[in-house]
Amino acid sequence: MRIFTLHLAILLCPLWLMAQPDLEGGLFLGMANYQGDFTLNTSPELSESNLAVGLAVRHRLSANYGLRGNLIYGKLTGNDSNFEIREPRGLTFETTLAELSVVGEWVPFGQNLTDLSLDVGQRMSPYLFLGAGAAYINPQPVFNNGEVPDEKAEEDLNADFSKVQLAVPLGLGLRAGINERMNLSLELGMRKTFTDYLDGVSSAGKQNTNDWYLFGGAMFLYRIK
Repeated sequence: MRIFTLHLAILLCPLWLMAQPDLEGGLFLGMANYQGDFTLNTSPELSESNLAVGLAVRHRLSANYGLRGNLIYGKLTGNDSNFEIREPRGLTFETTLAELSVVGEWVPFGQNLTDLSLDVGQRMSPYLFLGAGAAYINPQPVFNNGEVPDEKAEEDLNADFSKVQLAVPLGLGLRAGINERMNLSLELGMRKTFTDYLDGVSSAGKQNTNDWYLFGGAMFLYRIK
């Protein structure tokens, strides 16, 4: 019941944002990647970066604080052939991923973004964000070219997990004001999840270690109200 309530709140929050004054809307274009059973350490495998696109609605609470709703779509992939030590396992995976999230932003120098008395190079500010979201996943792991090699892999293929998972977005960015109505941001955001099946693999991989994913790219926002 609590998970349903949280998902409902996330779904309704962008509608609430649209009813607020001082509203910005825009587009996100970047890449998606992940950290899990197809990576060797806490760093994503850059060669497995995939296109990500999205929409954003932002309510400017003040010059320094904002509330933003995101709808982002991307794809995650992984391949054991990226690492010599993993090649004998012979696994690959891919999943589409759609995230609906709400994040709070802290923009310490937000007053600079719309100050047209400043040069363009000075109308910018770093920012931090943290929030909550729901991610739809549909992982498709392939074991040893379609053959199931052992019991652990068979456990993963028969695992029962929800395709809708909670996620916690957190990250940072740099926002530049183009004019009073438009701004452009570069941001990188990690997403903590509470599942080890983002890639469809757990028993045949690093068990009891939850997977992460990330979005990084550019966001253009235009003040609507």
